[in-house]
Amino acid sequence: MDFGQQRLQQQEAARQMMYQNSGYQFERRDKKTLIVDVADSSGTDNPLSTAGEFSVELFEPLIVDKLSDVYLDNFTTYNSLLCDKNDRSAFSLQINEFNVNSNVASSGGGQNMFNRILIPNEHNDVSQAHSSVIHKGKKMNYVCSINPGKLSTITGKITDLKGQSMFSTGNGHDGGILHYVSIAGVETAIPAGTPMGWHAGATSGATKFKTAFAMEKNSTDLYFYSDGGVMNSDALTTTDTGGNGGLDNKSADDDTYRLGDFPRFTAEFVIVAK
Repeated sequence: MDFGQQRLQQQEAARQMMYQNSGYQFERRDKKTLIVDVADSSGTDNPLSTAGEFSVELFEPLIVDKLSDVYLDNFTTYNSLLCDKNDRSAFSLQINEFNVNSNVASSGGGQNMFNRILIPNEHNDVSQAHSSVIHKGKKMNYVCSINPGKLSTITGKITDLKGQSMFSTGNGHDGGILHYVSIAGVETAIPAGTPMGWHAGATSGATKFKTAFAMEKNSTDLYFYSDGGVMNSDALTTTDTGGNGGLDNKSADDDTYRLGDFPRFTAEFVIVAK
């Protein structure tokens, strides 16, 4: 190589260096996205409203060919319960295919937090009922590392911190559907999960349904879940609590009755090769 050609190469190299970021260098890493979408669909397929095991098939197998890190990037729910008690301050998500290795020191035992993914419950307002809520403390939350392999099915469970449903105060008899109707103002504050029923328009009995959210005194918005009862029509008459409490014998405006959809959650994970 003559002196002139060598000099031209050195000049070209110098020009290239001018456009490099001197402070940072990045290595390109393979990424894959996994979306887990789970919903109740009936009184027998209801893992969310009963805090049972769910199982969903992937649209096509997910092949992880390198040791990788898993991150939770997004988590959205539809008709989850309010963060109105400390057990509902967070979702406890278990994915059996992920080797989550999280220890816990808890004054309450912590068995429903051990080796689980904890997600803050940001459903704080009754006005968010019948709508989706995004729950995230920050983007790209580290979950675990995953070995190479092929995933065809995702299984697991999602509960509150006590191991109970985060999507229904009832027993999931109708798939955890959230019902709403406007009633005459209640005489006292009514806690969430209060047993109730209807004199007409649904299965008779004072304990076939449960209130979904707490009600303040004089509140007229009644959200409720099935606890073994069935709605026969939208022609609801008056509430039935067997004569107990400030919710008994309250007339309903059946024109305001709304039948909700099944509860649902969607979690988006990012899998990044090491």
